[in-house]
Amino acid sequence: MKNYRTTYSFFTLLVVMMLTVTSCTDLEPELYSDLTTKNAYGTESDIDAALTGVYSKLNPYPNDAWLYYAGYLVMTTDYSTDMGFSTAAGDPTKLSNFTYDDNNRYFRLNWQTMYQVISNANILLSEIEDVEMDETKKNQIMAQARFLRALSYRDLTDGWGPVPLITDAKNPTETLDFPLSSVEEVDAQIISDCKFAIDNLPETWSMETGLARATKGAALTLLGKVYMRAHDYTNAKTYIDQVLQLRDKGVYQLNPDFKNEWSDSNKMDMGLIFGILHEAAQNGGEIANHFGPTDHPVVQNRWQYYAVSLQFWRKYADSDPRKEFYYYNYEGASPRDATTTHGFYYMMPAAGQNIPPNDTTKLLPNVATKKYSYEMVSNSYMDGRTIQIFRLADVILCKAEIENALNGPGAALPYINEVRVRAGAPALGSSADFPTPGSKDQMIDALVNERGYELVFEYQRRADLIRLGKFVEVCNTYLEKRGLSPVVTENMRYFPYPLEEARIHDEMSAANVNRLP
Repeated sequence: MKNYRTTYSFFTLLVVMMLTVTSCTDLEPELYSDLTTKNAYGTESDIDAALTGVYSKLNPYPNDAWLYYAGYLVMTTDYSTDMGFSTAAGDPTKLSNFTYDDNNRYFRLNWQTMYQVISNANILLSEIEDVEMDETKKNQIMAQARFLRALSYRDLTDGWGPVPLITDAKNPTETLDFPLSSVEEVDAQIISDCKFAIDNLPETWSMETGLARATKGAALTLLGKVYMRAHDYTNAKTYIDQVLQLRDKGVYQLNPDFKNEWSDSNKMDMGLIFGILHEAAQNGGEIANHFGPTDHPVVQNRWQYYAVSLQFWRKYADSDPRKEFYYYNYEGASPRDATTTHGFYYMMPAAGQNIPPNDTTKLLPNVATKKYSYEMVSNSYMDGRTIQIFRLADVILCKAEIENALNGPGAALPYINEVRVRAGAPALGSSADFPTPGSKDQMIDALVNERGYELVFEYQRRADLIRLGKFVEVCNTYLEKRGLSPVVTENMRYFPYPLEEARIHDEMSAANVNRLP
């Protein structure tokens, strides 16, 4: 893996043609290599290939198909909350137990991959002006690169707060001990990048151009979320409302059945605003391996490496169909031993139950979501799942949060209920068991729950808890329910900088002292 100095420059660019910039039917990867700042940008096709290089690092393929949005990001966005629970030894368990240190591989590898996206974008943006091509297309390519750079900087500042802000192609010798920029300074760059993207990206792309490119709606969503993070709900409303206006135009639409958003045969659901598409045989990912159930008779040979905590799962109301969108209470595919053809029965334990009822039953220590393995078309090792980064249900819940902040719970209620009713859950206010939130604080509590129920393992939970002021409370309650010490403090809202970065960066090293559990 590259160290801090070479991660930023990344002058030798490996470009993999993947579905993000090809059509939905032409999925064959095309490999470009040895693209450098000296010789790689003479033609329009070179620029097209370089743009693919920016997209590709969101979901590296074929050798690192678990990095960043392909799986590893969930470990820092959802595991370090009440949501994730791992039985795997080492770094995953340290995150879900809040016993991590600065040498955690998920810190190191997410940081590096985010900066590789940024570096690839910076190189493209530094070279494109000298290439002769249609001006509209040039602006669209620049807009996509700037959106992807903004997305990575959003993710970096979510995780670490102040980070080095680099917006041009740097020589490796110039980035040693590069100063940290405040979140406000980085946000200014994100806002600038997103506004350029909004002005230059289309609402949709044609099949021939590539369906999974960033769009105007994706840039609007990212910008609205960045304003929300800063609690600037007035500006957030401006941009989130524009996404909902695109819904009114027919660009986006909630699937009537929330489960169908995740079907392997429904790769481009109309609720998808921005994501990563795969085809198992040609540019498959590994997300189903990490999130799929262990020893399941239908979804076979998966690891359940990342799973939802029982404490979180039990928060769902029994009347909420999303509680059933998990794998539990099933007979395993593998025989228990050489004398039987039957597998173990994997049972969801009752709260407090730690002894199975018989020797043919295993109690589940956690529970696997169906999101990344529902109705699989191919059971191959490399899967064809769509990874959803932004989707309409999230935006509707953003609208509920914005309205609550600006106008109170009554204004937020229709939007939170739209998501609940679509899922088949009882509307808030429909009964004594589901009362209407009567204050802003009560609506915040409802939104914390609803965003968790709807957006499990979609890179949201930690940022949601921090933004809504519930990070310490929710995470410590979770630890106490597991019999662990409530160690979470406000200082832990940012992760320690990766050890190998902090070793060569004085500001990072000094900050890490207060960021560790």
